[in-house]
Amino acid sequence: MTWEKKKVLVTVKTYPEKSRKHKTVVCTAGITDEGEWIRLYPIKVDTYTGRSKIRKYDWIEVECEKATDERLKRKESYKVRDGSIRVLEHSLASNNGKTPWAERNEILLPHVAPSLEHLKDQFKKDRTSLGLIKPKDLLEFYKKRPLTPPAQSQQYQKTLFDDHLFSVIESIPKIFSYKFRCEGCEDNSHNILCEDWELYALYHAEGQKYPDDMDTLWQKIHDKFYTWMLTKDLYFYMGTHSLHPTWLIIGLYYPPKNIIIPTAQVATLDRWIK
Repeated sequence: MTWEKKKVLVTVKTYPEKSRKHKTVVCTAGITDEGEWIRLYPIKVDTYTGRSKIRKYDWIEVECEKATDERLKRKESYKVRDGSIRVLEHSLASNNGKTPWAERNEILLPHVAPSLEHLKDQFKKDRTSLGLIKPKDLLEFYKKRPLTPPAQSQQYQKTLFDDHLFSVIESIPKIFSYKFRCEGCEDNSHNILCEDWELYALYHAEGQKYPDDMDTLWQKIHDKFYTWMLTKDLYFYMGTHSLHPTWLIIGLYYPPKNIIIPTAQVATLDRWIK
């Protein structure tokens, strides 16, 4: 194999799921120091635990190679060399309740795609399968079928964000969706499944508190992922399914509104990863 080193700002991590081949793994997406979207897989879940864990919006260095065995031949997919990930910089991660939104915006917002329609067209042209879009109108956050209590598990891991435990499960319920319009919509709208890590983490955490009260559980989830999101400058990280070209919301980016981007320095990526 021919491995190459890449510097990546981690922006999305999927909820850990069991894999027959790789055990418990996390699929990670981000943007390189060259401004290109990238998908890294597989990454063992313990890479995100303990004192040396990777956090969202850390700069990392990773040895990887272009994935050649994917059914869809997705442009951004890379296989990760086991044990090769190294954290370079924590400055864009949240720390002590503070989040450097302006600095994140400076990197991410220049790479916002015009619309989901644009991403779909790019997939047909060159197998583009990752992107960041801004919903013009957030119409609804809904569940595709009745909510049920989270599945119980006897196996646990520490979370990606702190030292609390989360259950390692065989699969997660694919039931939460957003209805929205983007700039490419005319009279139509999109109904897209959301697989954001924080969404499923909230579902499991609140589900432990309200195992017999699905109405309250849904209200807690809806308050955070719809009512609260309406107060933010919301963007969707979009990605395709691994087996068919269905677009999913794989993560949310929600800086406060009216964040001012610093202009004192030229907006280059390398100054964060020296």
